[in-house]
Amino acid sequence: MATIFSKTGVICVFLLSSFSAVSATSESPSSAVIEQITTKMNSLKIPVDTVKKSAVKGLYEVISDGDIYYISEDATHLLYGSIYDLDNRMVNITEQKKAQLSRAKVVENVDKISAFEKDMIVFKAPDEKHVVTVFTDPTCSYCQKLHSEMAGYNKLGITIRYLAFPRAGIDSSTYHTMVSIWCSADPVDAMNMAKKRREIPFENCENTVKEQYELGRLLGINGTPALILEDGTLAPGYLPPERLLQLLEKK
Repeated sequence: MATIFSKTGVICVFLLSSFSAVSATSESPSSAVIEQITTKMNSLKIPVDTVKKSAVKGLYEVISDGDIYYISEDATHLLYGSIYDLDNRMVNITEQKKAQLSRAKVVENVDKISAFEKDMIVFKAPDEKHVVTVFTDPTCSYCQKLHSEMAGYNKLGITIRYLAFPRAGIDSSTYHTMVSIWCSADPVDAMNMAKKRREIPFENCENTVKEQYELGRLLGINGTPALILEDGTLAPGYLPPERLLQLLEKK
């Protein structure tokens, strides 16, 4: 289901064959069309990064801070939702593009990620084949599930290295818990305790938890766990060890 904004109001529709699909084109919209669409989007307080022709005839793709909108050429109808390719096994074109945008942002900021390597809490595989960086929050149930299967990841040769992403933000109780973890004399043990919902001693020190969180926000992360694969792919959510290995081996 997708939402369309029009002059007549807001309605919900199913995006099926009512639009004629066309193959994606590299042809750029005219400057007049770009200006008209940008003006309309700005009037809705939606900043515009790029405007391109979409894979659907009559609709233009608007990228706004990592999000995707579709708008008619005359800028009177706006669609926010997913477009599926009905002739290609219902491939979600919108999600594919979002994944490309996420990967590009990670690759663009790979140096910033590398800068935190000395601050990462690492669970190293004895026979390391792959390294996955995970933005985590100890209060997140799927983060706890991922952590409970650490032996499984490590057995398959997957090293997991953690960066902090307190979902409630800076100065939340979770943020202070994560500071205590990173400031612990044994951060690995402190992380193990926190992921089992055990209380850990309060600690404070010079740390980069705030900067790690801000990096996650820069990469477009808004939930945990968020897994960054070796090729820069951002995989949101928990993946079991075998499934993660399959994904890594495909790259």
